[in-house]
Order: sequence, then C-alpha cells, then structure tokens
Amino acid sequence: MRIHSSKSSRKLTGFGAASLMAAVFCASLGTGIFTFTLPLMNLDEKAGGMWLGSGFAGYFLAKLLIAPLSGSYADRKGPLPALVYSCVLGVLLPIPYLLFPEIETLYVIQFVLGLCAGTIRTASMAAIGAGTREGSLPPQFARLSAVMNSSFLVGPLLGGLLYINKDYMPVLSATAAFMGAALILFLFAVDRTPVPRPHEPTARTAKSTLASSLRILLALFGRGVGIGTLIAFYPVLLKSALQLSPGLTAALFCIPSLATVLLLPLFGRLLKNAEHMLITCLGMLISSAALYMAAGCSSLTGFVAAGALSGVGAAVSMPASMTLCANLGNRKGRNLGLANLAANTGFMLGPLLCGTLVTLSGNLATPFRISAIVGAAATLPLMYAGLRKIGLKYAAYAMPSIAAVCLLTVIPAHLTNDSDNSPEMFRYSDVAMGTVVNLTIPGKKESATEKAALEETARQTISLMHNLQKDLDHRNKLGSVGRINHAAGHKSVQVSDKAFETIQHGLDISRKSSGSFDITIGAITTTPFYYALDKSRFEGHRKLINYRLLELDTEKKKVRLPRKGMALDLGGLAKGTVIDAAANYLRQSGVKTAMVEAGGDFMVFGDRVWSIGIRNPRGEGIIGRIEVSNSSVCGSGDYYQFINPVSGGDGHRKHHIFDPALLQSSAECVATTTVAPDAETADALATTVFIMGPEKGKKFMAEFFPECSAMWILPDLSIRTTDNFPHIYKEKRDKAVTPERD
Repeated sequence: MRIHSSKSSRKLTGFGAASLMAAVFCASLGTGIFTFTLPLMNLDEKAGGMWLGSGFAGYFLAKLLIAPLSGSYADRKGPLPALVYSCVLGVLLPIPYLLFPEIETLYVIQFVLGLCAGTIRTASMAAIGAGTREGSLPPQFARLSAVMNSSFLVGPLLGGLLYINKDYMPVLSATAAFMGAALILFLFAVDRTPVPRPHEPTARTAKSTLASSLRILLALFGRGVGIGTLIAFYPVLLKSALQLSPGLTAALFCIPSLATVLLLPLFGRLLKNAEHMLITCLGMLISSAALYMAAGCSSLTGFVAAGALSGVGAAVSMPASMTLCANLGNRKGRNLGLANLAANTGFMLGPLLCGTLVTLSGNLATPFRISAIVGAAATLPLMYAGLRKIGLKYAAYAMPSIAAVCLLTVIPAHLTNDSDNSPEMFRYSDVAMGTVVNLTIPGKKESATEKAALEETARQTISLMHNLQKDLDHRNKLGSVGRINHAAGHKSVQVSDKAFETIQHGLDISRKSSGSFDITIGAITTTPFYYALDKSRFEGHRKLINYRLLELDTEKKKVRLPRKGMALDLGGLAKGTVIDAAANYLRQSGVKTAMVEAGGDFMVFGDRVWSIGIRNPRGEGIIGRIEVSNSSVCGSGDYYQFINPVSGGDGHRKHHIFDPALLQSSAECVATTTVAPDAETADALATTVFIMGPEKGKKFMAEFFPECSAMWILPDLSIRTTDNFPHIYKEKRDKAVTPERD
C-alpha cells in the first residue's frame, strides 16, 4: 500500500494488497508454528502445567497490551515502521535460544512473539483502513481475516513436521524465516510516508464517535468471550459428549475456522454495501446461536452443524465489524488497536468465565449457554444504533428491549444448579477425563476455614484423577498402557501399581466373561472411528484380540503383549478405577460421606441414601431414578459414539461398544446400568452385560457377581433387570416403573 501525503493518492493498489496479504500470512504462519509446537516441547521436557498456562497467558496478555499502542504508533509514523520492527524482532528470536537453550527461554520468546503478532495484526489492519476506499473495506478486511485464520490452520501441520525429531531449532528457524519473508513483503506493500495528521473533531463529533466506539467495542468484547470459551473448552465438550478419538476431536474443532476461511471472501463481497452495524450484529448473533446450540448437541451431526454455523457467523461479522472500527474516525490505527484490545480482553476472560461456571453449575452446557447469552447481550446497543440509522425508530426501541427481557429471563434459569444447593451441601466441579467431574459432600454448614480445607481436598482429588487417567489412557504414550502397547511384540513393560491392579481386574473379568469383555480389544478400538468401518476391515485382527495371550509378572509388575499389533484398551473399566481412587482419597482425607460423579457414572459412600437418575437412551431427560447407598452406579449405551444407518443393512446403530466375537457393534440392547460395591467393577460390568444382552447377562451376573445388579434397555425400549436391581421410580416418585424380571 502506498501511503502518500495527498489524500487522493492514499489508495491500496492491487500489487500492494497482494503483498500485504502475503506478508500477513507469512507472519501469522511463523507464529502458528511456534505456538502449536511449544506445548509439545513442554510435554517432552516434563515441565509443569503452570509453565504452559503462564506462557500462553503471557502471549495473549502481550497481544492485548500492544494492540492500542501499536495502533496509535501507526497513526503517527505510518504502519510500515511498526511492521518492520515486529518482523525484525521475529527474525532475531532464535538467538536467545542459541545462547540459553532452556525451556524458560522459549516462554520469554513466546511473550515477545505475542508483541510481534499483536503489532502486525493491528498495523496491517490500519494499513488496510487507511489505504482502501470505504466501499471496498469489507472485502479487503474479509481477505485479511481469511489469511490470518488460514495460516493458523496450516501452522500446526507444518509445526508438527518440523518438531518430528524433538529439536526446537528447526521450529525457531522456520519462525524466523517466515518473519523475514514477511519483512520483505511489507517493504513492497507499505510506503514509509507517515499518515497525515488527522483533523481534531468537534465536541459534538467526538461525543458521537465515543458512543459509536463503545457500542462496537462492547460487541467485540462479547464475541471475544464466546471465542475464548470455544477455544478453551470446545474440545472438552466434544469429548465429553461423543467420546471421540483425538484426531476426530481435532477435526471437529477445526470446522468453525475452516468455515470462516472459506466463507469470508464471499460474505465480504456480498455484504459490503449493507448496514455494517446490523450485519455485525447478525453475524455475532449467529455465532451466539451456534455456541448455544453446541451446548445441547449429543451427536456428531449436531456438532458439525454447530461448528459450521459458528464459522458462518464469524464470516458475516468480521469484515463488517472491522469496517465499523476503521470508519470511526481518522485515527485508523488507534481505533483498530482498541478493537483488538476489546476482542482480546473477551478472549482472555471467556475461559475464566467458563471455568468459574463449570465449578458453579457442574456441567459444560451451562457455561457455553451463558457465554452465548453474554455475546448476544453485548450486541444490543449496536443493534439499537443500526436500526435507528436505517430509519426503523420503533424497532430500534422494541427489538433490543424484547431481547433484553428475554436474556434477563434466560440467564437466571441457566445459573440455577439442579443439585442440592443448601448451605449444608458442599459441591466442587472441574474437568477431568474429558468430562465434568462433580464432588458432592453433605454435612453441617462449614466455617470459612472448613470450606477452604474442603476445597483444597477437592482440588487434590481432581489432580489425582488427572494423573491416574493419564497413566491408564492408551492415547498417552508416556503412560503405563501407552508404553505397553508401544512395546507389543517386543518386550515386557514395568507399570505403576494402580495400572497393574486395573489390568489384573480387567483380565479377571475377561476370563469370567469368556472374552465378551476383552481388554485386548485395543487392537481395534485404538483405530480412529473404528466403529464406522466395515467389519471386514478387522478380520485380520482376530488373532490379536485374545486376553489369554496377555503376560503378567506379578512380582516385578511387568506386562507384555506377545504379538505386534496387539493393544490394551482399559476404557471399559478405567473411568471406574479413577472414580474409586477419588472416593478413596476423600475417605483418607477425613470425608465421611460423599458422591463422586464423572460423565454419568457415580460412586457414593457414607451414611446417606442417594437418588440417581437413569438416562433415557432415546430421548431427553431420564427414565426414572434409583436409590442407592455405599455403591457405584455406572452405565453404557449406544448413544455416546455412534453413527446411524443410512439405508440398507440391518438398521442397527454403529457405536463404540464392540463385540470381540462379532467384530462389530453389539446390538443386544441400547443401554445398561449396573450397581456394584466399587466403580471399577460397575464400569466393567456395564460394558460386559451390554455385549451379552439380558439372557446371557443375567446368568453371568448370578454366577460371578451375585452381589451386583444390572438393568438392560432393549431396542424396543422395554426394560429387563436382575432380580436384585433397585426399584426404578418415576420423577414424581408416586409410581414405580415395573421392569420385566425373571
């Protein structure tokens, strides 16, 4: 872009625009490579989570602080100096690491990179705003946004390749190289001539501009809250609702960004002549609706639709909102810097709001819905101004007012906790095992000191659950199960005491069930999206699924899989193991009575009878409740990970509970619930009797687990139970559901 002293010549040429876009892409790509691979380095160096969290907080804080400063500097000196200084700083980033090759140095570099990224984003937006005719601003901002977003889709892929040998110098070198390329391209795109000093506005104009600024900044803040929530907790929501593989979770996570990148150029051109305030509100409301929709999704199709809708909302609102900010006055850089400040503030506060609401509500749906409502509410002042501008004076008063009343009605409903919120009930919620974990402890009203002690105990319990889950998860290559699978066909692996005990218990149930439950099913289930594949795909795996081949050295706590390709998957009982460990820790910490709940599985102990709801596998809500004490209640169902049949075949749903004998999803029932003295047993039995079905399952339970009980929901939604299963009560408790018993 050539910025000259005469107003008529300060236009963005086609060559300058292309060079600017290419420069921003290179700079953003360099940043994306670094920020994606740093967590991998953190894991390899076994640095604590505090290092990683504080490093990223510093990165976003740097972007937040530098945005208004770099914008004002671009107004005074022109965009080029700010862009050049940032790129030169980026080129020099490898030098500190060469001198001090420590992970601490990388976090300092990350903070500096945040300053560079924040400056480049704001100054390049200022260059677009100052050098583009007003009517062409939306398409240009759309292209700029598409370039920034696309670079962060490519960056992680390239970063993973560069870090393949676990050497960080190739990553730093690539970051520096892309920053150098951006530097050269910026020199071609942007003139050195400073932007002419803007005229001072009149008092009336200044007041109007301030009001307009506050409206758009509030809307951007609201959108930032939603984006921050989405980035921080969307993977957890996906895994909690669908129990997907990491690869598929990542693919779903990328859908909003992919949709945004693809649609930005289209909407930037189609909507360039529309009222920017209303288009901004429309896009932000679409994004809020998508966030609200995602909170209630329970299927793969639903999340795909919600992600695509979120991308549509961003593609609609981003060009219009940037154009609004650029047109607030002559100080383009300052205005766009403040816009980035507002968005980044929301981006930082969104995860904090979501995390707090998880603790308060005990679920993930509530934080997503509240964040969506906050985003929608933040658009109301801008909506009012937009409607007045196009002459709809009455609608300007009516529509925002109606929306405000609706929001004030909806928010309290979502903030209400369904659990017992009496002063004598302590509840602590957090995220673990890819789902929300609730610790509920009844008792007398605690003093401030007692409550603080309980909160510390609860935090330690969640930390224990995190560590144990990592050790038992086959996806963690450094955990006990991951190391066993990696060494399959080669050598035995020494594992942790808890992992060895869990494997022993899983092997015992595998033997008793004659392989209906088989912990070596990992030869199939470690394949992403395995249940959607044709059974012929796994015919060659039959010889790899055989619990009898598993070798255990009880003295040395070593485990060996004798054939290459074999793999353990403890997913059928590991959640129960973690829940039991949490309950035991609470007991050892002096807690007499409590409930540990994780993703619909429960462990209760102490002097109290608890009412547990049983989920409806084919509809909303629950089918009824059972009452238990000093027991665990776990469930399995075909509604966690599944695809519905499209046409032909037997019409059965393909889901994640695999029958090892048939090499396909079990079709004996649609859901099971088991009650046992411990969660590990209840979890394993829920899977086992699901595969067996009620007839075989009842005989199995009577022979090997007479102290436990089970319930089956069949495809026709009829209910079968063992004779000792607790009564199932409807919600009103006035009439028991009468299941079929033998």
